Amino acid sequence: MKNIISNYKLIPVFVSILIFSGCTENVDINTYSSGITTLLVVDGEITTDTMAHHVTLTKSSNVTNNLPIQVFSNAIVTITDGTHIFNLKESPQKPGTYLTDSTVYGIPGITYTLNISNVDLLGNGVMESFTASSILKKINPIDSIHLQFLNSTLWTIDLYSQDIGGGLDYYLPKAYINNILKTDSIHKYSPGDNSAFNGKYYDGFPVIRLNEKITENILNPGDKVTLELDGITVDYFNFINAFIAQYNPKIPLFSGPSANIPTNIYPQNKAAGFFAVYSVQRKSHIYK
Repeated sequence: MKNIISNYKLIPVFVSILIFSGCTENVDINTYSSGITTLLVVDGEITTDTMAHHVTLTKSSNVTNNLPIQVFSNAIVTITDGTHIFNLKESPQKPGTYLTDSTVYGIPGITYTLNISNVDLLGNGVMESFTASSILKKINPIDSIHLQFLNSTLWTIDLYSQDIGGGLDYYLPKAYINNILKTDSIHKYSPGDNSAFNGKYYDGFPVIRLNEKITENILNPGDKVTLELDGITVDYFNFINAFIAQYNPKIPLFSGPSANIPTNIYPQNKAAGFFAVYSVQRKSHIYK
């Protein structure tokens, strides 16, 4: 698993103010939108877990807009595996979030298609439709995990597992302490691949690193640590890395803009976000 070690510590970024003597000029920058296209932002998933899977529909907005996030209600949202159609219902508690029944689960090897319709994207009474498809990848079972302390503040979750082999696969590790997810935002993710372990055994490979300088990462005897390993597609892998590149500060400071974050939602000129389809494996360990 290549480049998969995670460090979930947010590092403060200090931006220097450059002062050029003898060469100053006031420049007015218009940060308001000018011809910027309104996009449907999709955050959705289906996994091998048996649960109510979600699809959230919101509207893109200008960075200077301090208004609450706008959601799309009353949309028609379905997910199909080619044989069955799962109808999603809008949550009364969370408008704009659509849920499957709690009995729905994904099957590895199956392609799932998301269909969204009855969306008034521009608020002009014209209803538009969107779609996305992705295959659900297999993933190797986790034999066990081990906690290793590197020093007084850093510890890792080490993986013991047989890689399924058969080619390049992509993984997304997540960490829980007492069932509380530590990797709760995309910018905290650190996806990796099996290019160095294709068909081999992960014999104590460190997949996640946590820093106890962050209070919530401190372990006490009896705490349950859980590693979740998700088998993701290359498209989702690229989406996560592109998102992180946009989120993190530019080095050097005045670097050019990053490329647009990819999406699997079509039509792509009217949508952003991602419909993630992946398999899930978990293993827990009680800290003693």
